[in-house]
Formats: sequence, C-alpha cells, structure tokens
Amino acid sequence: MIQGTSSDPEPPNCNVNELCNGGFTGDTEVVTTTGLCSIADLDTTDSVLALNPVTGIVKPKAVVDIMPLNPAEEIVSIKTRRSDFRVMPDHRIPYTTKRISNPRFVRARNLPERINYRFLNKWRSRPGTRLPQVDITDVLTDFEARAEFDWHGHTVRRRLPDGCEPCRANGHYGYFFDAETFKTYQNELEALAENVTVHAGRNHWYRPYRFDGDDFIEFLGWFITEGSVTWKEDSDSAVVQIAQETPRYRDRIATLLERMNLSVDTQDRSFSFGSVIFGRLLNRLCGTGSKDMHLPDFIWECSAEQKELLFRTLVDGDGHESIKYYTASKQLAQDIMRLQVELGMKPRYERNGDIWRLSLSTIRDGFKSSRNVSFIEVTEPMYQLTIEDFSLILAGRNRTFQWIGVSNVS
Repeated sequence: MIQGTSSDPEPPNCNVNELCNGGFTGDTEVVTTTGLCSIADLDTTDSVLALNPVTGIVKPKAVVDIMPLNPAEEIVSIKTRRSDFRVMPDHRIPYTTKRISNPRFVRARNLPERINYRFLNKWRSRPGTRLPQVDITDVLTDFEARAEFDWHGHTVRRRLPDGCEPCRANGHYGYFFDAETFKTYQNELEALAENVTVHAGRNHWYRPYRFDGDDFIEFLGWFITEGSVTWKEDSDSAVVQIAQETPRYRDRIATLLERMNLSVDTQDRSFSFGSVIFGRLLNRLCGTGSKDMHLPDFIWECSAEQKELLFRTLVDGDGHESIKYYTASKQLAQDIMRLQVELGMKPRYERNGDIWRLSLSTIRDGFKSSRNVSFIEVTEPMYQLTIEDFSLILAGRNRTFQWIGVSNVS
C-alpha cells in the first residue's frame, strides 16, 4: 500500500465493501435512467446509474429504500466549482490521489486529515451490442409494402406462401401488402421480390425501410438536434426537415442521405423530404416538437461506438464547437446527460428559463480539504439511500455531479 507523505497524511479509510449510516440533504439530485431526481423524491420504482468501484462498471440499479432521518448537529459540506455535497459525518466519500489510482473511501468527518483528494474520474459502461441494421417496419404498424416482381402476376400468386394475400395489385409495380401481412411473410416476400419499399398508402411517396445501423443513428442525431416534422393541415402529408448551415456538416448530411437512398430537396440552410412514414417514425422515436425531443430507447442497448456516434452528431448538429449543448427539451437534456455518463463524462447543466445548457467538457477534478470542506448546521431532514448491488451513485447539488457512496446495498 502506498502511504501518504508527511505533509499530506492518509486519513482513516473505510473498507471498499464497508457501508455506513451516512445520508444526503433532500435537495441532492441523482442521475437516474429517466432523468434527474432529488433524493427526497426518489422511490422504489426508480433506477439510478450506479458504479461498482472495484470493476469500474456503470449500470442501472434499482432503488431499494429511501429513509428520512433527523440531521446530525453538524453535517459535512464539500463544495467546489464542479461539486456540491451536504452529507452526514459518517457518509462514505470515494477518492483517489495523484499516487493512488484505485478508489479508496473515507468518512466525511475525517476528510480534514488529508489535504488533496481527487474524485473518481474514470469508469466504463457495460458493453452494448452493435446495431448492424435497422428495419423501420419493426417500429411502425401503419404502413403498406410494395413488392415489385419480374414475373407475370399469375406466376407471382402461385409462388406466394399460403395466406400471403395482397391487398391490391398494380400492373406496373406488382403487389401491395398491408403491414400485418408483410411482417408475417417478410422473409418470403423479400426473397421473391425484385424490390420492396413502403409507404403510408395510395398517393404517398415510396421509401426504403432497411438502413445500416450507424447511418440510421447518425440520421437520428442530425434530426434530434436540428430537425422537425411539419404535418399539413389540408392533406394527409408530412415534411421532414433537417436544418444545417455549416458547410462541412451539410456535406456529411448530404452524403448520409445519399447512402440511405433518401431523395431530398436541398436548400441553402436545410434538407427536406415528404414522407408520412418518416413523419410517424420520427415522432414515435424522438418526440413531436423541440420541447418534446428525446433520445430513442434502443440507444441504451447499443455499442459504446454507436453511443459515441450519436453524441458527436448531436454536438456537431448543435453547432457550438463541443463546449455547450443547448435544448428546450427537458427530457432531451436529461437523456444527453445520461449518454455522457455512459461515455465516461460527468454532466453539468444550467437553466435559463426553458433552455437547458449542458457542459460538454471532461475535466479530471478533485478538491482540497482546507479550501472545500466545512462543517455546517442544517435543520432539514436527511435521507439514507439503499440501492441494488452497487455502492456508488452520481449525485450532487446545484447542477453538479460526482460519484459518491450510498448508505446501504441490498
């Protein structure tokens, strides 16, 4: 074991598996799988992003119990530019040092016995699974498939599986199938047909429905940041638009749309195309307006590389040179903060009315006991938190977050 120097002595440490009777003030916010939540408002239906200090793995873990308790005569405050905690004196504080990279733990009351501390600054998410391909008919239920064949109609009908009945035919294009029939016999139809596309019904544009997984995730990133769906009041039609003025990003979007075989109208500041199918799809996956935008649920199961692709596309689309991200959507802001955590970054945010401003910097931070630790009196209740399996959560006050211990593990 590496010992501290005489000028910076080692405080009495907790065992990595030892728990305590610490607690948080009720205004402490915790990063959960659905967004930010104060300790006082957590319940057993919530799951938090939790860290195993031994393996360095972050996973969602269930909240098992929240117990209010009276505060001690004095509690401990840890306050820096990027951290703000008020905890019971027995609360476990994880730390590393310049010379010690493996996490150690100290009771909050013993923090003054050492001068320099570093917060936990390295972790990794559980490995996800790369999404190789996206079939949007797995999401949509209200569409019609058009299968084009090289054979005469009678030959096609004889080769269709029993029960695979077209809803109508067209002498030029082949046969049309409703959504239920297409999904039931999709493999057979794709094997028989020369080409298959989907649309919303008669007089609507035909669109491809299978896309490379990376391409589809990048497309969603551009749409979530600067996209919109406009529904025409006087007709059953929708216009999908992605706004972008920066030349290098416009080139990337144009190349992406070409790879996806999506024909678009290119204007000086945007790309657009008409599609009820994509209007429905994007509303379902990403929300119905700027204040309702959110990340699609499937992204949490994707590979780290695909999460990184989405994050970088969101940042590029916002156009603020990777320093800040702005959004009017509360859920999108909190989804991006979760995405940051899963990519090894600590989130910070500010609010200006309805606008959320997220910090995208990745600073390896710490604190000094002589400058940042104090003992204060409080009168409000404190809260002990028990979670499943793992012993650290990402939490803090005043829009800052660091890894900190919980009171119990179930």
